[in-house]
Amino acid sequence: MKNFSFLLFIFCLLSCNYSRKEIEKINKNAETAQTDTTKQNKKVKRSTNNRNSCFCDTNTLMNEATVSCDTTKYSNSSIIYWGYNCNKIWLTLENKNGDKFIIDTVPVEYYNYTYRLGYHLIKEFKSGLLFRSGCPANGPCIYNLIDKNNGKILKEFQQLICIEKLTNELKYEFDFVVYLSENQTHLIIEYLDKKKRLKFPFRDKLTAAVPEQQFNQMTLDNNTLTLSYSSDKNVAKAFKVNLSDKTYLF
Repeated sequence: MKNFSFLLFIFCLLSCNYSRKEIEKINKNAETAQTDTTKQNKKVKRSTNNRNSCFCDTNTLMNEATVSCDTTKYSNSSIIYWGYNCNKIWLTLENKNGDKFIIDTVPVEYYNYTYRLGYHLIKEFKSGLLFRSGCPANGPCIYNLIDKNNGKILKEFQQLICIEKLTNELKYEFDFVVYLSENQTHLIIEYLDKKKRLKFPFRDKLTAAVPEQQFNQMTLDNNTLTLSYSSDKNVAKAFKVNLSDKTYLF
């Protein structure tokens, strides 16, 4: 999916829980194309003096407007870090044994779009790292759950509901992901660590180009999950489900 025309990409991704003013501010700053490193992850500074992996002498703008080469360490002692030169941009996962795996690449001509096109961490789960990538104008994005030891893709999702995290301060705090079934007749809650899925009937028909973007907020109170969304007639609605109801397990 990363082979379609990147020239159409612009920084206008719509996401849950963010105001238009916040989105405009984030999009303005997104040109720095910094990879996300959340506060709860231990960051280890990686020297940018390595001219082979974090420097381009023929395009000096690239050194200011693409990825950070800092490392981020995870609970299993694996680390990830971006590297780039004048010919390529790549993301490496290195496990505690020192084995290295390239888990993502971005065409060098799109260096200042790496934040949108390349892997961007959403959340570390026990079962793996959930990344967002391949985001065109207004979505949809791609979401991959990556094995923290060898970089293999464990699961792939299309657009998820209320998932985007555009700054370090805004975190995805749920231990599940939410998405619509292919025919949009059901809403699916999937616990990535528990290997458990719930499937609830969803009767409204959403007709936006990216239906998942009609949802604008997701809250959890005890075991009641509430998803707020707008109908096709711009009427505010709420969809509530009981996550403890085993009737909907599948």
